[in-house]
Formats: sequence, C-alpha cells, structure tokens
Amino acid sequence: MGIGVSGLISGLDTESIIGKLMELERRPIVLLQKREAEFQAKISAMGTLKGALSDFQGAVTALKESDVFFSFKAVSGSDDVISVTDSAEALAGRYNVTVSGMAQAQQLRSSAFTGSDQTVGTGTMTLQVGSDAEVEIAIDSDHQTLTGIADAINEADAGVTAAVIHDGSGNYYLTLVSGKTGSDNTISFSVDDDDGNNNDSSGLSGLYTDPAAGTLAETQEGKNAQLTVNGIQVERAENTITDLIQGVTMTINKVSSETVTVNVSQDTAAITGRLRSFVEKFNGLMETLDKLQAYDPETEAAGSLMGDGAARQVQSRLKRLIYAQVEDVAGEVNSFSSLGVEMDRYGKLSLDAGKFTEALENHQEDVISFFTRDDDGNKGIAVRFDELLDGYLQSTTGVISSREEGLKSSIERIEDQMERINLRLSMREENLRHQFEALETLLSDFQITSGQLEQQLTAIANLNASISKGK
Repeated sequence: MGIGVSGLISGLDTESIIGKLMELERRPIVLLQKREAEFQAKISAMGTLKGALSDFQGAVTALKESDVFFSFKAVSGSDDVISVTDSAEALAGRYNVTVSGMAQAQQLRSSAFTGSDQTVGTGTMTLQVGSDAEVEIAIDSDHQTLTGIADAINEADAGVTAAVIHDGSGNYYLTLVSGKTGSDNTISFSVDDDDGNNNDSSGLSGLYTDPAAGTLAETQEGKNAQLTVNGIQVERAENTITDLIQGVTMTINKVSSETVTVNVSQDTAAITGRLRSFVEKFNGLMETLDKLQAYDPETEAAGSLMGDGAARQVQSRLKRLIYAQVEDVAGEVNSFSSLGVEMDRYGKLSLDAGKFTEALENHQEDVISFFTRDDDGNKGIAVRFDELLDGYLQSTTGVISSREEGLKSSIERIEDQMERINLRLSMREENLRHQFEALETLLSDFQITSGQLEQQLTAIANLNASISKGK
C-alpha cells in the first residue's frame, strides 16, 4: 500500500490560519481602542459641561455686583410731549414737567433776487454762530450766483445751513438756518465786498435787506426751551436735555399745557430678569449634567460621564449652594426660598417673580447683601457661586481642565501601549509566516521522500514476485 502525504500540503489555507491567529492576538488592541474612544467621548462631554458652566457663570456674574440692584427706569406720562431715556446714573425721583416753549434755531433771509442763478458779486463773507469761532468764506467768480453762494456756505462747515428759496412769485431768497437752537446761538453775518462798498445794494452787500445797517431779515427767532419742573422755571438751549434730571435724557416733542409726570423708579423688571436668567441657566446646566450621566436600561446606552467623579461633584456642590443660607444677612432675606426661588424633587428651579419683587421693594439692602459682597467682605450667594465656578473653569488648575488633562494623558498611554503591541504583533505575524513556510518546505521534502520510498517498495515487491515465480 502506498503512503500518501500530498493531501497535507494542499489542504492547508495558510493565510486564513495566520489571519485567525492574529485576530485572536489583536483582541487587546480592540479593547484598548474601545477604551480610547470612551476617553475621547469623556473629553467631548467635558467640553459640553464647560460650555454649560460658562453660560451659568454669565448669569451669576450679572447678580454679584451691588450696582445691579440700583438700576432705575425713567417713564414719561406722555411721550407725545416729553420722551425720556435712562442711563446707569439715574436716581429715583418724581418730576412734574410742563412745557411752555420749545427751543428753535434762528433763521435769516436775504433781499429778493430774480433768479437762483442771478449774479450777486464776489468778495468775502464772515459767519459766526453764537460764541463759536468766526468762519471766513471766499466768494469767487465760480460761486457768485445765489446758488453758488449757498453752496460755498454749506461747504465751509460754518455751523449754518444755506438754501435758495423761491416764493412762487418770482422772488428768490438766500436763507440761513443756525445749526444750533437757543437764543444765544444767533447768526452773525457780514461781507467784505470786492466792489469796495459794503453797505450798498450791489455786490455781496446786496444780500442785506437793510444795506445801511448791514443786516439780513430774521424770519425765525432763536429761542430756548422753556419748562416748569416741580414748580421751578427752567430754560435750556436745546430740546434734548441731559442735565436736568440725573441719568435721564429728556426730549421735548411739543408745547402743551398738560403737566407730564416723569417717574424714575427702581427697574424691578430688569433685576427680576437677571434672576430669571440665573434660574434658567442653572436648570440648563442641571439638564446637561443629567444627560451626560444618564443610563437608559432599555437601550443600555450610557452617558459619557456616567459614574464620573468630577461630574458628580459639580452637580452636588451646585445644588448644595442653592439650599445654602447667607448667615451675614440680618433680615428676612437669607435664602433663595425667601426670594421666591424653589427647587423641586427633580432638581429644577422655579421663580416666583411676585415674591422676589416684594422682597426687592421691601428689603432691598437684604437682597443686595444676599447676592453680593458687603463692606466687611462677607460673601453673598452670587459671589460664592462665582468662586465655585472659577474653581471648575480655570484654564490650567480648574477641576474640569485637570480632568481633561488626565483623560488626555490616559489616551497617550493607551496609544503608546497600542504601538508596542502592534510592533510585537508584526513580529509575531512574521514569525508565523516563517514557521508555516518551514512547515510547507518540510512537508514538500517529506512528499518527495515518500515518493522515493514508494518506488523502492514497489521495486522490492516486483523482485520478490519474480523470485517466487522462478521457483
């Protein structure tokens, strides 16, 4: 019987065997890659958490300075008569205002001309508004018409607006309007005529309505605004008044016999809005933390920070501060609940705006002390929140940054470990290929030897048969 070993060679799928062996040996790499992906997800989640913390800190900062609680709003009883805008310097007060006269700018006109392009003359004009500096304007041959003179005045930026007006009856006038209202901001106008006579009706002096006096006709008198404020008569050169009520700009819109009340009071709506923003940003932060730490038993999906100690610490300490009392506040307002801020069993805050407004109106100093730092250096709740958040958000030493750096270091170690394993696996795969090549060579040699042996056995068998037949 022949001995066959050729089937051993043809039956081996060397590449498949090596592939399966290497797949088993690469399992540590797969586990490390999964671990690296988890760390990367945690770093991304830390970035999300930092964003939510930063948003919340913005709302906290808006409550930690005492100036915030001295915000006042000005309201006019009739915007048609007087409109008002307030600034940070506004102080509480009530003002009864009556407007008996509006400020207006002086207006002048020249003598009549037959056309806007009629030649007037050349020379020099001098204009002055009130106590402003005099402005000299050269009128040359290119500007000697009525329109040209108006253009030259407007280009000179003399504080006067010039125009040519046609009355519809064939008369054209040069008009001048002062750029400032008020009785002291009148226009001074004079000419130095090239014809040598500044007081006749020809040349530039022909603009005068009274050449001998050297004057133009006044069509509107410059006047001051006239008001009565809390029984006191007041005049101002402009209709927009900034120096009458501190921190309030008043704009006179019309004369009226009506007494308008301008009320400057604490802007409780703006302050309440800041606290409402605090509540909303806190709730948003808690929602972010809940999602990052959540686990869904149905899908078995876990948040990237589930079980993370830093995330648990942040959430726990922030909630504890909500329940904290400010012992240094002597009055009734020493906790969030006394201001209308409550936390439900799910950790969500709500605001009773009416309760907060009442506390603000009746216990303003206590409310300020609760949120801010007093003169003795005692820290209010907003200051405490801000310092806590600083500890989390500082770029180098903060809790979140330190956690991120720790995760990055872990990823670096994993990548170093995978690099070493990959190097070892490359060597292992190369050794396996050498071993299988050696096996193939050995089996090939064995096959050759087996064939030779079979031939020899066949020859011996034939020889024995011949000997037996000869006997």
